[in-house]
Amino acid sequence: MIPVRRRKTARIVEPPNGLGLHMTMRDRAAPAAESVGAASAVSDFAAFYGREFTRVARFAWLLVRSSAVAEDVAQEAFVALHRRFEQIDNPRGFVHQVVVNQARTWHRNERRHTIKVARLSREYRPLAPPDGELFDLVGTLPYRQRVVVVARYWGGWSEVEIAQALGCRPGTVKSLASRALTRLREEVGEL
Repeated sequence: MIPVRRRKTARIVEPPNGLGLHMTMRDRAAPAAESVGAASAVSDFAAFYGREFTRVARFAWLLVRSSAVAEDVAQEAFVALHRRFEQIDNPRGFVHQVVVNQARTWHRNERRHTIKVARLSREYRPLAPPDGELFDLVGTLPYRQRVVVVARYWGGWSEVEIAQALGCRPGTVKSLASRALTRLREEVGEL
């Protein structure tokens, strides 16, 4: 009889430290010396995290001035540290450097976002009150007719582009536009 080797399946086991680190059964079957070293590294990291997280989050807040962003930056710093914890000689310095870099990236992205919003607000003016009433009327149209009207008159799309977006023929777009405009004329006439 040929011995059958059962394949070990990798199960996720939550370690007792509660840090959300996942280990497979294969990882747990490491030699005793490596297990002891890994366990002490995990406990060392957990102790460092518990001791330093609040300070690091405060440091991040001073750089970004937002509690939510500061917590995200601090978490990212500790994730980066965890990946290389055993190789780092000065974990506090490493975490602070990551926080500074993450805060710089956040400020850069925030500045780009602010510039983009300012540019878009100049390009797209809010609707005037009469247009607001018309827009409410357009909102009562069936979906496909609404898409045609908005894409054609507000978006400046061609009939071919609208047809591609709706997945129909250009003739159908013309028909939808005609029906939509007829209905809008009737609604405006009733006002």
